[in-house]
Amino acid sequence: MNILIAGATGLVGQELLPPLLERGHRIIILTRNTVKARERLSVKSPAIRITDYKSGWEGGVDAVINLAGSPVTRSWTGRQRRRILNSRLLSTDYIYIRCLQSRIMPRVWFTVSATGIYHDPAGAPMTEETPCTPSGFLASTCEKIELNSHKVANIVERHCILRLGVILDSRRGYLGKLLPLYRKHLGGRLGSGRQYVPWIHIQDAAGALLFLLEHSECSGIYNITAPHPCQQGELSRELSQRLGRANPLICPGPVLKLLLGRQSELLLQDQNVLPARLLEAGYQFRFENAADALADLLGDAGGNGKDQD
Repeated sequence: MNILIAGATGLVGQELLPPLLERGHRIIILTRNTVKARERLSVKSPAIRITDYKSGWEGGVDAVINLAGSPVTRSWTGRQRRRILNSRLLSTDYIYIRCLQSRIMPRVWFTVSATGIYHDPAGAPMTEETPCTPSGFLASTCEKIELNSHKVANIVERHCILRLGVILDSRRGYLGKLLPLYRKHLGGRLGSGRQYVPWIHIQDAAGALLFLLEHSECSGIYNITAPHPCQQGELSRELSQRLGRANPLICPGPVLKLLLGRQSELLLQDQNVLPARLLEAGYQFRFENAADALADLLGDAGGNGKDQD
């Protein structure tokens, strides 16, 4: 297939490229800066073409995977909040209009949203069938992304909305930011520590996308999370034990809100999210439990594994 990927230099995109190439697919990478994209890509192949939004691309596209978006981990100034939303909406709009103009009708389109659309202060399990009542910046952003993507249904055979959870990777993302603190004995409980973290191992995040790409019967909303979400305090203790570090700190919710403002949503929101539809479709997770995921990512040498520079 000819697969168009926006945001291919990000965490999931970099993990996704090698198996796509191994399966013989041809990749068109859509990026804002082709020079930086070439520098960041860990995979080189004649089957990869890199283009920008000004140049566009020639030829047909069988699948669209839109992973584009400004990072939510940067400080949520008013300007950054607009970037977070607009980067996701405008990338969809651009690809959609380009497909209309060129009369391209992809077989499948993946829109990436996030589990941030869910929230239940009581920690109740939430699946794709759970009604969403957006409250806060993350949830409202996810809602706008999903509503904006509905228009692609008139040019594709199937459309999948992927609600990505917190991706665990030893170098980047959520875990990559925590590791330096934990190595300095600065890890600990955030807020009550009872809020659920909808985590997923990076290999399963990419694996789920591949699975959905190759199963033509799959469409609609899918939670891309591990089957066993864990509470933040539990994840913190497991990480400390794996690194052989103390876990002494407690940062109350009000302090986090004072320090981070709206961005404290990333750490305090309770999301007991389950991948019900992914399991029903038959996807087999490599890492179902956080302990196994951290063991794989950090190795068994107390933090001297593959997370070291």
